[in-house]
Amino acid sequence: MKIKCLCGNILNDETLKTTNPLMIFSEKDYYDVLESNPKTAEELVDKMPSGSIWECRVCGRLHYFKEGKLDIYKLEKEVFDNS
Repeated sequence: MKIKCLCGNILNDETLKTTNPLMIFSEKDYYDVLESNPKTAEELVDKMPSGSIWECRVCGRLHYFKEGKLDIYKLEKEVFDNS
């Protein structure tokens, strides 16, 4: 799948050059899956709840896919200054 970020970058989940795809789910859902005692890594992944975030590698915006809609977040400023 491809989408266009507000910065103009084309995000593509098939290449890591433009996109950093991440999975997201609640801690409770994670522990529920672990308690179901999956036997293989494939079974563990198959039981994980759906939810993903793509990070734009150009501007850093987060694209959160959830329940038929897309929310986009951009950090306003850095919380910590390392200088």
